[in-house]
Amino acid sequence: MPTRTLTIRHKFAGGFSTDFGNSVDSSPDQGGSMSIPFLVDAENVIFELDGGPQKIGGTSKVNTSVLESGVAVNGLYDYWRQGTTGAATRRRVVHVGTKILSDADNGTFATTLFTGLASGAVPNYSTFDDRLIIASDNILDVPKTWDQTTAANLGGTPPRFSFSVVHHNRVWAAGDFANPSRLYYSANLAPQDWVGAGSGSIDLDPNDGDMITGIASHRNVLFVFKGPNKGAIHQITGSAPTGGDAFARKTYSTGIGCSWQNAIFSYGDELGFVSQFGTVHNLSATASFGDFLEVALSRPINKWITQHLNYNRIRNIVAVNSPNEGRVYFTMSIDSSTTNNTVLVMDYRRLQQTGQMSWSLIPAYVFASLGLFVDSNGLRRILGGGNDGFVKRLNVSARSLDDASSTAYTAKVTTPYLSYGDSMQMKTISQASVGIVPAGNYTLTFGWTRDNNAQQTQTITQGGGDVLGPSTINPFTLGTSLLGGSQFVDRYMELEEGGEARSFQYQVTQGGLNENLDLHSISVSIKGSGLSTEN
Repeated sequence: MPTRTLTIRHKFAGGFSTDFGNSVDSSPDQGGSMSIPFLVDAENVIFELDGGPQKIGGTSKVNTSVLESGVAVNGLYDYWRQGTTGAATRRRVVHVGTKILSDADNGTFATTLFTGLASGAVPNYSTFDDRLIIASDNILDVPKTWDQTTAANLGGTPPRFSFSVVHHNRVWAAGDFANPSRLYYSANLAPQDWVGAGSGSIDLDPNDGDMITGIASHRNVLFVFKGPNKGAIHQITGSAPTGGDAFARKTYSTGIGCSWQNAIFSYGDELGFVSQFGTVHNLSATASFGDFLEVALSRPINKWITQHLNYNRIRNIVAVNSPNEGRVYFTMSIDSSTTNNTVLVMDYRRLQQTGQMSWSLIPAYVFASLGLFVDSNGLRRILGGGNDGFVKRLNVSARSLDDASSTAYTAKVTTPYLSYGDSMQMKTISQASVGIVPAGNYTLTFGWTRDNNAQQTQTITQGGGDVLGPSTINPFTLGTSLLGGSQFVDRYMELEEGGEARSFQYQVTQGGLNENLDLHSISVSIKGSGLSTEN
């Protein structure tokens, strides 16, 4: 069989995965292109619409002075009050240790709303009738309220609930550890009336060994999650306790529930949630397939979740959708950590193209809590509550952490092993290139591994773009370099000889302080008698 050399360009079709193996046997197409369907590492990156990984932005502090040294910001909430003047006022509320604080829409959390709360509790917030309602999962904390003037315990003899939502002009609440299967509702349009006419409760399968772990209003239906043992999802229809449209309960699905209230999120027209297993699901697939893990949104990384999630802190998972980005952020505790110490990002924009969510792991982000806030331009942005007493902006343009010019982090992308259609045929590679959007004279490291042997590496300068005229870094090459715009360019390398191999794995890393990486493709020149292209 004759030996042939092919130049193969790899585009990125999927994100981080641990559940699809670590090798791919597909062949390039007739044009010499071959998509990489998943990555075995995707750290500190997010994905462009074309699938290319980009180094995630850094973080910056909202408050310049620590709220409480060494104490985590366990809760964040963007509280808007319309009032009667026509101009809404915004206050950002944070839960720090045993206190709840507020700013004056200026990032300085100088107003103390409540003290003496249970330390380490998981807080929850909702807004109804211009009133903020605050609860937590510690039975010592009674539900509280604030209207930007008066901070007090919630009136109307409320139950000792852990979380609440607004649905059909009522506050619905659950998480009462003395009555774990009981769902409460306030009187109509009366968030401080829990015993009067029109208020009441519904018991959902009491004594089944589970408790209500979450509630959500979605498409005119109230969904109620139970766990953590058997697991179930119920739905409450109707708009009033009695009458022609009276509340009615129906079981939606069994075998799966949610981890806790703060792990429920909406995206597009869907309602998503983290299950009691730590896996991520939505209602549509759950209705069709129940707890079948093969259809979980987290299908590519279910193995990673079950191996690394600290299940003792599953209530501390917080999920927040960033609709401007098309991504959901999850903060959680992994391995033996007693604090939330990593973030997972689920990119749902390319689901229709790839059939899978694109996941990435962000170990640079360490947040006890997450919250969605409206910025000065009217865009919804995510803030993180740090374990260090600071509130921080996520994914800012600078590639450094906490405004510190000395704190860098590393973006890493690792492909599976690629055998190019024949896992038994020996091959060699002699040249490679990375397709990038030039971000400056920063370096990146390209690594390649042959058949599980030691990795070889080469450092490349990204450059600020190819130039006409004398250049020792990135000379302009006719037919290769691009003029103007932000199109990607190829940076070529002659690879060191390392012998033949059946398969190859590639890795790109970039850890420079305040340095970016915008990766679009990897190309290799590969030689072997068994190489083929798809017919």
